[in-house]
Amino acid sequence: MRVMRMHRVFASALIGQAFLSAAVLAGSANYWFASRYTWEGKQGFFFQFENKAEVATLGLDTLKLVLGVADGQQWGFAFGQGPWQYDRTYAAKAVMGPSSAELWLDGKLCGKIERGLVPFSGRVSTDQPVDWARDPATYGVAIESLSMSSTAGDSFRLTRPADKIPLALRLFQPGTGRSLEWTLEPSAVTTIEVAFRLEKRPDIRTLAPFIDPYGQAVASDWPGKVRSDRDFLEDFVAEKKTLEQLPKIEGYDRFGGYTRAGWQEQASGFYAVACRNGYWWLVTPEGNPCFYVGMDSLPSTVFECTPITDREWLYAWLPPHDGPFRPFWRGAAWGGGDGAEYGCFHTANLIRKYGSNDWEHAAVARADERIRRLGFSGGGKWGALPNLPVTPVLSHYGVPNLVGHPDVWDPAVQAKFRAELERQIAPQKADPWVLGWSLGNEYDELVTRKETRQVLEKPADVPAKRALMDYGLDALYGGDLAKLGAAWGVSANSRAELYGTAPKPPDGDLERLRLHYERTYFKFVYETVKAIDPRHLYLGFWLAVYWWESEDDWRAIAPYCDVIGYDRYGETFADATLQRLFQETGKPVLCGEFSFPAFYGGERGFGRYGTFVDTDADAGAAYARWVETAARNPWCLGVQWFMYRDQDLTGRGAGKGADLVYGEHYAFGIITVTDRIKWELALPMRQANLAAAGWRLDAAKNKR
Repeated sequence: MRVMRMHRVFASALIGQAFLSAAVLAGSANYWFASRYTWEGKQGFFFQFENKAEVATLGLDTLKLVLGVADGQQWGFAFGQGPWQYDRTYAAKAVMGPSSAELWLDGKLCGKIERGLVPFSGRVSTDQPVDWARDPATYGVAIESLSMSSTAGDSFRLTRPADKIPLALRLFQPGTGRSLEWTLEPSAVTTIEVAFRLEKRPDIRTLAPFIDPYGQAVASDWPGKVRSDRDFLEDFVAEKKTLEQLPKIEGYDRFGGYTRAGWQEQASGFYAVACRNGYWWLVTPEGNPCFYVGMDSLPSTVFECTPITDREWLYAWLPPHDGPFRPFWRGAAWGGGDGAEYGCFHTANLIRKYGSNDWEHAAVARADERIRRLGFSGGGKWGALPNLPVTPVLSHYGVPNLVGHPDVWDPAVQAKFRAELERQIAPQKADPWVLGWSLGNEYDELVTRKETRQVLEKPADVPAKRALMDYGLDALYGGDLAKLGAAWGVSANSRAELYGTAPKPPDGDLERLRLHYERTYFKFVYETVKAIDPRHLYLGFWLAVYWWESEDDWRAIAPYCDVIGYDRYGETFADATLQRLFQETGKPVLCGEFSFPAFYGGERGFGRYGTFVDTDADAGAAYARWVETAARNPWCLGVQWFMYRDQDLTGRGAGKGADLVYGEHYAFGIITVTDRIKWELALPMRQANLAAAGWRLDAAKNKR
């Protein structure tokens, strides 16, 4: 998801057909049939198509089938080679066990790997292009069926629907993959079978325009699609009537606290946490217990945007740069300096709906009314509404990075870091609507193994390098330079000489160095934020569950926050791994992002996210189950839905050129791009929101 989970792709077709393209010279184009691994950690597997060549557009002649399996010590590989043909169905199979693995193609053994699979924990990604390898190709991969089975008893099967979606809609789906809750047992044999075709990539210009004047797919049709400006007026009246008919919400303070719990904590004027009968609670500034249900990305009046430059032909209508639709246009929306222009169809629709004179004020007021009447406690990440709680995300953009993070051993960098945090925090130090601070987001805030290795390659006078070398010498080798030198491949007679070397520590040492850097970084940020503002909670950095280097990232942040803020996209609130980490670290937690975006059978042009559901009604049911499970969990203080409105069909990522989709384009929202409430999602949300505090009280009361 990441700020956001960004990827770059041209187009794709239903259940796995990915027509990969970009306006740059090629390097690689990979496609996962199934994968779950850590490359640096040498655990897990990937079963994929791989294509690498120094050509402008990759073709079938360099395409290879690859199975990679790691045993915790090394990677092993097996390959299947063409010649490949278009529009022929192939059958590939991977068999992975505790002592060996095999790759099969059309009933013939391609290769055997003489090492067993050591699983990497987490979800298995299936049927999708690889984010970092999506260069231009002449072909697409069309999955007809994919199945996974295990001698431990688990099974999964995905088949291509019989109905045909128009090509102009299928091309919108860059990652039609599914992320599975799958446990890979070390002693079991896992078998993955896939039937696929290779299809020739079309010239998408012959199918333009793809987007109508309201930001909807031209080739799609469904009840509720906006067809004229008059529809906005009718929807405004109908929504207002529905909202006003909802029963009045009572029993909550203005910060989302439940006033009928039968108990209170001492009011502090700020959010706090308390543990009663083994259950953690968020406590509002007025002292009332709260299970927080938030909404991310409020109010989304001018953001997110989609790139327009060099692909104007995708759109049936674009507004002039002057006049009432001028706010449609944005420059450098994602901080890039490539001169690309971006547009926001949602903004244009708000202007149509609320009028050009006061559209933004009216849209914010309507967003506020929606959130309150639907029973949400307030906002979440990536935006705020006046007089509603929010979880602001701080940044360190004004602080120089050594590699991926500031050098927190450097006194000059520390001073700049403190000043930057003071600048951001000071205006809201006394603001009771701030639930808690966080810094950065998801994977970007992790210190990686690659980054640690790069720090060790820096000059001798870099404070972070010296600190890591000192830690390695003292903590790992008891001050013995000879032992360290032998293990790290360097020769030094003193610390001063050691600092000037370019060591290559073994994987285990590298991981301990990485965690030392990470813990030191987290500690500095936590202590600095609390020194500036001791009254607000600190929520960490929204660790993305399983999008990490290892479980130790959770353990690393736990001592250096008041509440562990994290993001999780999964069918269940907490699997066994996450529940174990909750109990082990003993800290209250707050989920900053989760979602179940509808796919609509591919009929509206949205991508299919890893936690997709079929319809808005399915999303509402999934939300209710997730919130109830979270509310009954002893560690959880609340959850926040990602996000308020749907993303643009042509993507919300950075870029310019002829690609059809840049970045994410999922139906995450409770609001469409035409500013319509998805009632089949919103009303079940309201029911769950208003039941959440009661569910938690019941769980605590009946605790066994």
